[in-house]
Amino acid sequence: MLNGLASVAVIFLIFAVGFYLTYRRVWPDNATTTLSTLVVTFAAPALAIVSIADRFKPEMIRESLLLLIISLIHVALLYVSGKLLSRVLRLSSGRKTIFQVTFTFSNVIFIGLPINEIVFGHDGLPTLFTYYIITLILFWSLGAFEIANASPNHETGISVKKIFSPGLIGVIIGAIIAELELPIPMIFDTALRYVSSLCVPLSLLVIGANLVVLTKIGLQKPALDEVVIMLGKFLISPIFMFILLKLFHVDGMPFAVLMLTSTMPCHMQTSILAQYYNVESEYASKLVGMSTLICLVTIPAYVTLIGYLQV
Repeated sequence: MLNGLASVAVIFLIFAVGFYLTYRRVWPDNATTTLSTLVVTFAAPALAIVSIADRFKPEMIRESLLLLIISLIHVALLYVSGKLLSRVLRLSSGRKTIFQVTFTFSNVIFIGLPINEIVFGHDGLPTLFTYYIITLILFWSLGAFEIANASPNHETGISVKKIFSPGLIGVIIGAIIAELELPIPMIFDTALRYVSSLCVPLSLLVIGANLVVLTKIGLQKPALDEVVIMLGKFLISPIFMFILLKLFHVDGMPFAVLMLTSTMPCHMQTSILAQYYNVESEYASKLVGMSTLICLVTIPAYVTLIGYLQV
């Protein structure tokens, strides 16, 4: 568990680098925009291709059909809940969109993967990836579309460009490669892996840079919508997952992995898309930072609780 917490600590150290570079004005004002464009346009799609091609086989997806259905229902419940709560809270357009996306999607891979692997070992990874494939597809289609549609710099309504975001295109290519079991030529495979390796560190630097806004507003009482997001990530989401797992009689390793995965913090790429589309990027980064900090406490608590639930 200490190693799992250490992985979260590493994330905050990289946050700190981006924060420092921005706070001290070491890099130019447009640096975060440039980096977020690089991540969204190239690094994230490359990561999607490599992740799916490496980890998914046709038979694996078919064998995990029940867990895929549970994961899909879980994300749908969170999406509907986020929609309803954002209306109740009467949030402004951009803030409303970021609220809905952060309420729905969690950091399954950048924090969820190392922590699940440390807690459950390699045996838990197939279950983790069934949830990951659902969130990966829906985030880069539905999530990216919602944020793009709220952008002041883009036309409103539905367009092919919004639906087929670079991330979703990466997912589709990866799925085709996995389904047909196509080999990736060595040159392209190597290039994809180099570019995909930029995704996490650059994303963390951008989030850290955007957290400079916290120094402008000082220590203030969290807004109601921010409190609701935290409750959504660390209370509502695991409650939904617990009900679904009991309803479908899932136990053992899949139960433990999905329960822990449902308690992960806000999806890191939400902040990157918010920066890219100019939609409340500081608010998105604040939610990511707050939820990642809180998970230092919630992760060991839920690991202990899950152990009791399985007894």
